Amino acid sequence: MPLWRIRIAVPDDPGSRTALNEVLATQPAARLRELPGRTARSATTGEVVVELPQDDGLVSVLSALHQISPQVFVSRADIPEPAS
Repeated sequence: MPLWRIRIAVPDDPGSRTALNEVLATQPAARLRELPGRTARSATTGEVVVELPQDDGLVSVLSALHQISPQVFVSRADIPEPAS
């Protein structure tokens, strides 16, 4: 299964944190790790590693996260196998 590393800047308010936790609850392998060195008082940056059974699930996760914050960055966390 592919692993995706997602970095998101979440507004520092209870509603945004609740929304983020609800999105992560839909992904059984998702874990949030807050990164040190906040750059703004109004936002917290967190990094999430999500394991998805298919790449198709990435679109729905990213869509939900973009409703919480416009700052969502994604990269592959595992090494994809070369195409044969």
